[in-house]
Amino acid sequence: MTGYFSFVLHTHMPYVRKNGTWPVGEDWLLRVMSQVYMPLLESFARLKDEGLTSCAALTLTPVLCEQLADPYIQESFIAHMKTMMEHTAGDIRDFEYFHDDARGAIADEYYVSYENMLADFLAIDGDILGALRSLEQEGLIETIASCATHAFLPAQVSERTVRYQVAIGIESHRRHMGVDPDGFWIPECAYREGIERILEAEGVRYFIADPSAAPEAPSTCPYLVGGSSVAVMQRSNRAHGNVWDERTGYPADNLYMDTTRYYHGSGLHYWKVTGRDVAIEEKAVYEPTSATARALDHSRHFIGDVSGELSESRACPGAAMPIVLASYDTELFGHGWHEGIYWLEATLRSLAASDSVVLTTPSRYLEENPAGSTIELRSTSWGTDRDHSTWINPGTEWMWDELALSQEKLFKLLRKYGDTRDASVKRALSQAAREVLLLESSDWPYMVAKDRARQYATQRFSTHLERFRAIANAIERGRTEQEIINLSEIEETDRIFAELDLGVISMDDAPADEGS
Repeated sequence: MTGYFSFVLHTHMPYVRKNGTWPVGEDWLLRVMSQVYMPLLESFARLKDEGLTSCAALTLTPVLCEQLADPYIQESFIAHMKTMMEHTAGDIRDFEYFHDDARGAIADEYYVSYENMLADFLAIDGDILGALRSLEQEGLIETIASCATHAFLPAQVSERTVRYQVAIGIESHRRHMGVDPDGFWIPECAYREGIERILEAEGVRYFIADPSAAPEAPSTCPYLVGGSSVAVMQRSNRAHGNVWDERTGYPADNLYMDTTRYYHGSGLHYWKVTGRDVAIEEKAVYEPTSATARALDHSRHFIGDVSGELSESRACPGAAMPIVLASYDTELFGHGWHEGIYWLEATLRSLAASDSVVLTTPSRYLEENPAGSTIELRSTSWGTDRDHSTWINPGTEWMWDELALSQEKLFKLLRKYGDTRDASVKRALSQAAREVLLLESSDWPYMVAKDRARQYATQRFSTHLERFRAIANAIERGRTEQEIINLSEIEETDRIFAELDLGVISMDDAPADEGS
């Protein structure tokens, strides 16, 4: 045996429920559910039936769990599946009319997949989280907690914010998944000094970091952080590059489906990448058999490279064996890379049968290979240039300024009115806190900085800011009773963390905010 391997799939979507529909909004989430989450459940079920265990770890962010557990989203997904079946039937008629057998065959496959997916979704009563809970209970996967709304922690002015993002996130994980999480995903792998103490207090055993946080230490070894009992595991740059590099990563292969060209009838994809510099109108029709064969080639290459990284790794402190931890956004598989889930399943199956590499989960690895030394980490991220610039830059500076002012305002409101017995004020304070939590999402500055649905991200941030200000104004003016209709509308739109404990946010003993 040369060492261990673990997949950590970071499963996250921003809060889009009743905040826009198409192209960015609810439709975004519904497409990811159909292209990623449901196919992934099917893949995991096959692996479980084959007797595999400890296959992968999944981060499940609270903001995503809140949406997947919502009956409104579940009903919307059923409607979405029926709509896609109708659209696909239209594509089939088009291709029959044009005698386009190649695309017609692909459309037929789409239709059958939607039909089966709808049946599968109904069979689990729309409970994707429940299906994942079962898989964890059966030992196939491990789930990992994360911050409440995926806040970018290094940018938070107050330590209090870091504490409540962590605390709410872990409590949400317990409620949705029924387990005390061993692991924690720091959003954007953005380590903030001292977070290990906060995680330790919450009972967390390990978190994931980018290797740039400890460039002198081999990323294939576990370490304790900053004198705490919390271990850090670092993701592999080599494994990341094989999949994620936009020029040389597997998804860029010419045989794979091009997910940037859409058919006008349904918005579905019928073409292959063909070539990086090939004009969109010159793309060739997708060939599923060739793409599947290439995915198997890439799986073999990936496993070979993992073996190579383990063989070349330096000895770990203590008795720990090396591990390659490959971490990606779950939404890449199936959504950004059509063949990704097939590749993932093939890779897991082959690794499980390997004599030289042990497929495992992070917590199980640490049980067998406890960290043998302590290191200090730098504050980095897995973003561009491994720094903070993807989120903190001139284009997003106004967001951070407004967020800091809103957080300060919320803390003052909680100090002044937190002990009130007025039910309408308590209700308003809870919704004000929800709006600040949604403002704290790292997705908005990321989308602005990367110019990916910039207008939507800007509008979302501004809307939550306006809602917070309106609620805060009503509280300060003593008009919560009069504003109850408006408050009800906001509550229905931003319906997240229904059982929010304001005491977790208040934390009046927080040293960082004394005298503020």
